Amino acid sequence: MMDPSWLLYLGIFLGPFVQEDAAVIAAASLSAADADHFPVIFAIILAGLFLSDIWKYWIGRAAHTSSRARAYAEREHVTTFRGKVRRNLFATLLTARFLPLARIPVYVACGYFKVRYARFCLFIFITALMYCIVIFTLCHFLGELFGDRIELIIPTIAVIVVAVAVIALWIKRSRTRDRTE
Repeated sequence: MMDPSWLLYLGIFLGPFVQEDAAVIAAASLSAADADHFPVIFAIILAGLFLSDIWKYWIGRAAHTSSRARAYAEREHVTTFRGKVRRNLFATLLTARFLPLARIPVYVACGYFKVRYARFCLFIFITALMYCIVIFTLCHFLGELFGDRIELIIPTIAVIVVAVAVIALWIKRSRTRDRTE
């Protein structure tokens, strides 16, 4: 009989292509529930997370095939922003990794700003590793603290954290809009 765990591992690998945060939290929860599988689950989710991120760079690069996008890239405010992103690339990518809803726009912008791809990939891998370490540590710690109830607690915490982050961004955006009007 064939071992069905490869299907689980495939799901863990593909999860970040659908929703990164939920996939990492689910993988960490699985790992906390059965620590014997920790190394494999950690490696698979890290690989899936990394690969699901690096292709987004090419969306931004593809924008340069348009003469309109190339002209926009030469505007003063865009070149200023490009300089800031390039100078602070690691901090930018680290912030985007932990800030909900920021990853895709930042990764596409890196491609649009023609950040060196090897440097982008290195920093994406480092930030993905840091993110996985934080989430897995949190899930394993909470698993030890709450035992079997962890299966209910971790998803609840994840939903609360994401909801608070989205509400905070909405409030900030509302305040910024009020100031400009």
